[in-house]
Parts: sequence; C-alpha cells; structure tokens
Amino acid sequence: MDLFGKVALVEIPILITANQKTWLETLVKKGKIAVPPGGTLPEGSVISIFMRTLLWDSEERRQSLEMVPEEIQKKMCEGTGLVGTKIQVSVDQKAWLDKAAASSKVSLPPGDSPISLFTRVLLENAMEQQNALERADPWADDDEE
Repeated sequence: MDLFGKVALVEIPILITANQKTWLETLVKKGKIAVPPGGTLPEGSVISIFMRTLLWDSEERRQSLEMVPEEIQKKMCEGTGLVGTKIQVSVDQKAWLDKAAASSKVSLPPGDSPISLFTRVLLENAMEQQNALERADPWADDDEE
C-alpha cells in the first residue's frame, strides 16, 4: 500500500544505468525529491514515489516506446553496466507500463525488459530536464554535497 494506505502497490524489478541510479540517490540525498511533511522515508520509498510521479506524467502525456526513435532505443539497449533495482508502482500503473513498454522496436539483451527500457528513457529525459534547469538557474547551488 502507498503511504496513505489507499493504493495497492506492486514491486517490479527494473534495470537502469549506474549513472541514473547515482542521479536518483543524489536527488534523495540533496532533498530534491519531496518527502511528505514531517516524515522520513527509506531511500527506496522516495525513489518509488518519484518514479510513480514520472509514470503518472508519462501516462497523462500518452507516451510510449513507440514514440521513441528506434536509434535511441538501440542506444539505450547498448548501455553496459546496467544495475538492478526495484520500484513500487500502483497496479494501474503497472498495467499501463506493460502496455506502453510493449511497443518496443528493438530486440533487448538477455535479462533486459521493455519496462526497464521505457524506465531508462523516462529517467534520461528527467535527467536532461534537471540539468537544463540547473544550467538556467544562476542561483543553483552546485557546491552541495
């Protein structure tokens, strides 16, 4: 169940790049992913909340792997050093994610999945947007540890 005990969650394994995992962990450490007021949560829960938000936004935009050019999908599959992690998503999000990921245009390496590929694409876009925001913000604190 989610934090409020209202939405059933399922845990799914995904493969992301080491860079993406580090980026997510850094966002958590720097407090750039909101945690409910007055609460503390384990890092994995915070990352799952962030991923559910990314998936919700993607679903609202009706995004799918079909929209991602084949060359980009192939590039995302060539990445070595993928790391396994698990995220918790709602049952509805899992069903939508299965549908969105099913439109993959490339054959995947052993152990990889269309859901992982779609997740890597979403994370890559989020990382690019975050970097663009930080470059545009003259007050951004790059010295945070």
